[in-house]
Amino acid sequence: MEEYVRKHVPKYRYGTGGWNKEYVVYAYTQEEWGLGGHSATESSNMANSVIGQSLVALIMTVPAVVAPFGIPFGILTVIMSFPDLGDMGMGVVLTLFFAFLTLICTGGWLASTAILRKEWRARKLRKPKGLPKPMYEVTDDKARRWFEKNPGILDITRENFPYSTYPFPGEPGFVAPKEG
Repeated sequence: MEEYVRKHVPKYRYGTGGWNKEYVVYAYTQEEWGLGGHSATESSNMANSVIGQSLVALIMTVPAVVAPFGIPFGILTVIMSFPDLGDMGMGVVLTLFFAFLTLICTGGWLASTAILRKEWRARKLRKPKGLPKPMYEVTDDKARRWFEKNPGILDITRENFPYSTYPFPGEPGFVAPKEG
């Protein structure tokens, strides 16, 4: 498993962060990424922010707490309408509806709170390094070009930029950049 992760999961994710006017690319580990930035293929939805995700969790709290109480109500409806099959069917439908509502709302609430906890842990990891929250994800090629122009921050290797489309030193087709 560890070898698979080393081979297939990139070491860093690259993104621009903060609100400054200067274009700066930062390297984030998977744990530091948190909610992360938007990539070019994603829509910029509100649930990708702490405020948006908190609102989703808040909205899901009431149905997640109330919906499970509907299941005993549906079962009680089935029991009370025992001789009449039409009313029993309605009780079964109510029971299934409340079970579905419980599953969806509780699952949504649990997912939202898990995402928020992940973002809080990421903030704690980013803060000591001075990394801003990633706003937009950057491709490996763009990040590699930025780090080549700003040397000394990150080694330019295939391990750090696994999805870069142009060759590295020692790979076929590599052409050394012109100096000066």
